[in-house]
Amino acid sequence: MTMESVTPIFDRTGEVVGWLNRQFILDRSSRRYVAFTEGEGVFTLRGRQLGTFRFGFFRDRSGDAVAFCDGASGGPLLPLCSVPPVPPIPPVPPIAPIPAIPSFAPIASLSWGQAWDDFLMGK
Repeated sequence: MTMESVTPIFDRTGEVVGWLNRQFILDRSSRRYVAFTEGEGVFTLRGRQLGTFRFGFFRDRSGDAVAFCDGASGGPLLPLCSVPPVPPIPPVPPIAPIPAIPSFAPIASLSWGQAWDDFLMGK
């Protein structure tokens, strides 16, 4: 696995909160997988839908942005981002479960929503 496949995930303050490794989301330390993307959905490792990932924005079930990747567009104003640390080589990704049928995506808002950690916990 090459380092080019690991992309930083930033929160509303521009701080790195996680990493996107192809379809899998790693925690900030890059040691543990916490979620995955499938199509436009974001799911827990057990297959419960948390929200969506479109145009570089992670959004909660209300359509509010909770985090973003470089190049994100069509959402709230982006903060100045911190320089992300160099991630270690990520662990082997888990086999993604078959996700539940995604619910209809809410209309994307121009607002920031809940904190990233709350989003990952499905709050």
